[in-house]
Amino acid sequence: METIGIAGAGTMGSAISALFANAGYEVVLYDISREALERAKKRNAREHLLELERAGLKKRERLEIKYTTELSDLGGCDFLLEAIKEDLMTKVDFFRRAKEVCRRALFATNTSSYMPSEISKGAGVNVFLFHFSNPPIEMPLVEISGTGDPSKYVEYAQKIGKRPVVLRKQCRGAVLNRMLCALGCSLGYALKLGSPYEIDATVKQLGFRYGFFEWLDRIGLDICLDVLKSMGEVYQRFSSDATPVVKFVEEVLRTFVDSGKLGKKSGEGFYRWSGEEPVPEPVENYAGITLLIAVTVNEAHRIVEDGIADKETVNEVWKLATLYPAGPFELAEAIGYEALIEGLKEAYEETGAELFKPVTRSVS
Repeated sequence: METIGIAGAGTMGSAISALFANAGYEVVLYDISREALERAKKRNAREHLLELERAGLKKRERLEIKYTTELSDLGGCDFLLEAIKEDLMTKVDFFRRAKEVCRRALFATNTSSYMPSEISKGAGVNVFLFHFSNPPIEMPLVEISGTGDPSKYVEYAQKIGKRPVVLRKQCRGAVLNRMLCALGCSLGYALKLGSPYEIDATVKQLGFRYGFFEWLDRIGLDICLDVLKSMGEVYQRFSSDATPVVKFVEEVLRTFVDSGKLGKKSGEGFYRWSGEEPVPEPVENYAGITLLIAVTVNEAHRIVEDGIADKETVNEVWKLATLYPAGPFELAEAIGYEALIEGLKEAYEETGAELFKPVTRSVS
């Protein structure tokens, strides 16, 4: 039986350990924090079993997982997936140390924003992207990219009941988080159209499982802030120095994080949380969200033009990550490109933000 190592016992790591244990693998969950491991152990004893059942994946009544603060306990792993703090040098340092004890393991990262090649170069070991959507048990997506043969990574994803999508090229944010980052950066402008709760209510009226602000809470506002910083280093349109729109979003996230309001995991963010669900907020009006869709479609076109994935793959990533029946290009066809471009032009003229600048070939 193969042994799977998961590094990081936070929201993502604990759920991913549950997926592998449920699939019958021997699982070692590593973290430097005993408190984080205790929290993960409690989630794996109940919360994650319920999530596996709701997702139609449950195979076991009990998840057998070894919880450890000793890096040496990862030594027998065949596959090691890192899901630690979203900081490049922290990830590089982890793999530098892990390669000394894991002599036969395939290495992978669940990074939200970095390229696996950046981690590989710094650590001196080949690392693949193996990126889950949040929440990882519920959402079928695993994005895969890296240098070399991806077939074994595809096999691991399939064995835990996921739908792997292999990307053509690497980039920061891969496919999903580039679109989500564009969407997140535009939310500051969108608040002119309505409150977070009105926007989310409108999104759910369209058939999305979660509202956009609710999704940020589920991801973790501290993670969102780290991702925004990382993405802003390579994409000027996501930099807080580039436009007041993005700077406003960064300041809002930082205010939440500095006050300890991290979203679902801390019990409060944009929403107050009761267990697994946000406490409903009263909504009197619905908000127009065409611009939010337009920004997402615009970034989707950039992804295709950059050669990261084709349109069909981008649509698939979005649908697997959201459980929504249409991808961005399908939404654009349904709404009409002209309406989306007009919304982008209006926002671009008002703000000068590159985020809203229509991609030239968006009408093709």
